[in-house]
Amino acid sequence: MDRKLIITTVIVAQLTFTQAFADWYILLPKDRRPTEENMKEKILNKKPYKAEKSKIPAPDFRARTLNGTIKLKSAKGKEIVVFFFEKPYSPLSEELIKKLDNIAGKNKNVIILCVDVNEADFAILPGYKKDMKLKNVRLTADSYIYKQFKDQLKIKKLPASVFIDKEGFIRFYSDNIGTTSIEEFAKNVEKTVERLK
Repeated sequence: MDRKLIITTVIVAQLTFTQAFADWYILLPKDRRPTEENMKEKILNKKPYKAEKSKIPAPDFRARTLNGTIKLKSAKGKEIVVFFFEKPYSPLSEELIKKLDNIAGKNKNVIILCVDVNEADFAILPGYKKDMKLKNVRLTADSYIYKQFKDQLKIKKLPASVFIDKEGFIRFYSDNIGTTSIEEFAKNVEKTVERLK
């Protein structure tokens, strides 16, 4: 075939198909056809994400703690704070868990579950509880519980805390605890527990 004929055929075909696809929306009902307004780029809602509006159901976890087993189903009717940490004997973990133990002592309707994400640490937790003089928090070491929450909330770093209301819905969570002071962390936990009621 002649080169000019091929080029001409391609150009004619391209113009024909372009025009045909340009009017695709004519086949749509009038209320669904694009207009200038709905063809403009939509502005995204820039408000911060608020879990309490979304009613995220908490994973149906089961934690074997030093004080017995905690299940989400049997804990309904109480608020739950799940605190994920690593390296129990690090200064940050020790201070945060002491604060949580004090908060749990003041609020009898709140279960504070401290979860070490390294299962191998379960053997040292009885000694840790005694060394730290912990009386009110529930301690466990369970990577599976952490994975359940991490997959659902996309937790990026530790330590992290998750707040579950009486109906079993996640209302708040934070994974930037290391950036605040210990006192500020304790105040935030107390305020958030109050908001769960």
